[in-house]
Amino acid sequence: MPKAYAYHEILKLCERLEKTYTPAVADTLDEMGFMNQAMHAGFLPILPDAVAAGPAFMLEEAKTQKSRRLADYDPEFVAQALTGVFGSMQKGQVVAVNTNGFSGAGAFGELMATTCKYCGGVKAAVVDGPVRDISRILEIHFPVWAKGNIPADSIGRVDLVGIGGPIFCGGIRVNPGDVIFADRDGVVVIPITEVDLAEVVEKAEEVVVSERRSRQEIRSGSSLLEVYKKYGKL
Repeated sequence: MPKAYAYHEILKLCERLEKTYTPAVADTLDEMGFMNQAMHAGFLPILPDAVAAGPAFMLEEAKTQKSRRLADYDPEFVAQALTGVFGSMQKGQVVAVNTNGFSGAGAFGELMATTCKYCGGVKAAVVDGPVRDISRILEIHFPVWAKGNIPADSIGRVDLVGIGGPIFCGGIRVNPGDVIFADRDGVVVIPITEVDLAEVVEKAEEVVVSERRSRQEIRSGSSLLEVYKKYGKL
């Protein structure tokens, strides 16, 4: 069984992950036999240089069965529901949102981003669907990876049907405790009940160092064959 880490230890390992890059982690997981941990193509960061790694906090949404206007909702019910969601979050987490394929409304917006950052201590969100309020999310510098944008509100169009997972996001199963790592290349999920997180981090760091050396030698005139023989990869 993989080693179990205390939450603060996981956050420290995530800080080290953020100094690598998702292709190095994806390659590392490939070598360890986990070849289906990269989310589908199409997740783009609204902050181009954003990098975030953290334990997953899962939300599941679905197209509503009965549309209602915002005025039709009981304010106390809405407040209690939001408190239940954001009160369950932990500092350093990355929110993962499954929309169950519905792209007719913003699955994540300004209110959720602001509350995630300032109330939950969440560091980023990965949304398998469109988002809205992008300009205002950028104002608070909250990293979001999403599959598009749309101005339509989720109120009256989307129901929150699950909190805390497990879910499928980007075609990958995300379980409680899994680590999500996202950068401009995409999103990778590290299944920490199946692999040792520290081992993944260490091997990814080795990949980064090896690839840096390979690039330097190729730029200095070494042939691809020479570099491959020396390091075992390009």
